[in-house]
Amino acid sequence: MPDTQSLEDREYAHSPRRWARDAEGTLAHQAELGRALRETHPPQRLAYGDADHAWLHLHRPEGDGPWPLMIFLHGGYWKALDATATDFMAKSWLARGWAFASLNYPLAPAATLERLIAESTQGVRYLLDHCEALGLSGRVRLGGHSAGAHLALMSSLAPECKKAIEALWLISGVYDLRPLLGTSIAQPLDLDQARAHRLSPLCQSLTGLPHLDLVHGEQDPPVFQRQGEALAAQAERDGVTATVTLMPGCDHFDILEYAGEALDLGQTETRG
Repeated sequence: MPDTQSLEDREYAHSPRRWARDAEGTLAHQAELGRALRETHPPQRLAYGDADHAWLHLHRPEGDGPWPLMIFLHGGYWKALDATATDFMAKSWLARGWAFASLNYPLAPAATLERLIAESTQGVRYLLDHCEALGLSGRVRLGGHSAGAHLALMSSLAPECKKAIEALWLISGVYDLRPLLGTSIAQPLDLDQARAHRLSPLCQSLTGLPHLDLVHGEQDPPVFQRQGEALAAQAERDGVTATVTLMPGCDHFDILEYAGEALDLGQTETRG
């Protein structure tokens, strides 16, 4: 996806906080919702590796399983937040009778983007390998928001994950890293053209992936919407079905509080 915009324009186009109503207020509200949920319905904290970052929160419904599982990776442009940022999302999935895993991963610049992808994949594999022991049914969906959508999609391309995941739920994702080159966003990632190409889902074959549920906010930066549309088109070319949903009135941050409505109400356009 070649980009002829100036560096200044690309910086602005890829800065969701400049397009949102109140990014910091929304993040604080979601963090408080997560704290409240953990107090009333404490999750199980599990380690998927030996490193300090290699943990996840597993939220399970009341009663007896086994339950299907949604695994979710937080955003933060690969350099901020942790898995507690998406704990609040577990509430709606628990109400559906699903378990929900908030998956943590290392952050740039302390870790390379390759390591972020590898560690995210390791966390997904851990849950896939331990479904029975954790009271899970083996029916698994994988999702993420913003940079987390990028990591979820890259993780799903691993052969062992691709075959075990029934659908991807990708919210306001970043699927082409090349337009970020030279911006402050890319600095912690230390990207060059070759690595940006190699680590961009839009530069990969999507053949064999499960169904893609792509969700964007009406007030997301337009570049995020265009990348989602491009991903859906590529999925169609590669024989993968995709749905694209534009959530009215939502921006890049508050969309996490409403994105589940697209799955519940079927407000989607199917491709492929």
